[in-house]
Amino acid sequence: MMKRIAGLLLIVLAVMLVPAALPQMEPTPVVYTYVSQFQVPRANWAQYSEDTEKTFVPIVEKLSADGTLVSWSTFEHVVHTPEGYTHGAAWSSSTIAGLTKVLDEVRKGAPRPAQIASTKHEDYLMQSTMYHVGSGTPGYARVICSLAKADKPGEYAAALKKYLVPTFEEQLKKGVATFYAVDEPYVDSISPSTRCLVIDYPNAESMDKWAAAVNATLAKMSAADRAEFFGSTVADSRRDIMLRVTHSGHK
Repeated sequence: MMKRIAGLLLIVLAVMLVPAALPQMEPTPVVYTYVSQFQVPRANWAQYSEDTEKTFVPIVEKLSADGTLVSWSTFEHVVHTPEGYTHGAAWSSSTIAGLTKVLDEVRKGAPRPAQIASTKHEDYLMQSTMYHVGSGTPGYARVICSLAKADKPGEYAAALKKYLVPTFEEQLKKGVATFYAVDEPYVDSISPSTRCLVIDYPNAESMDKWAAAVNATLAKMSAADRAEFFGSTVADSRRDIMLRVTHSGHK
């Protein structure tokens, strides 16, 4: 189960790095996000980045301009693990067909050298109806994933709205974050009860400000409130991802 959650974190980064260009946080039209990640040997990092700029970025820029994509991003993992991923890309659309258009275009070309050199690859497909886009360009992203209670999966989102969303909204207005969302699997290659909170930040300093604001809110909660909030997920199931956004765009 823990391995599945670790995988979930990787996919969540997709939404986090790919803020949907829609304004509300309450239930909204579903947005689908495809995440593709690679474990690239350190000696090939520069080549991977160069290949991405030459091949992937032009494709998603074009499909974003014509309205096929809502948003897209490329990223590098900041915190590495022996079996984890190092680089990736994510793109979002209001339709599954929009996501597959990117795959169709990418596959028209031969695999790039850095992709061939990668030692591991994995894809995810997520969906979100709970998101809010602010202003600014993302520089970093955090993905915080946990398993919701399988018998009551809706309790996590409800608890988040009740206790932390007001703080999220305040930080979004201040420009501390550029986007936040709650994502869940569309294709259940990970646990269906996985829920990931995704936050985009304009810079590293903003991650500190966001953490301080959330910790201050948690400190004010009563013991009963904390029990309700933390009791909405499976104990010790949380896993985090930290990313640096290298390119991004939206329609």
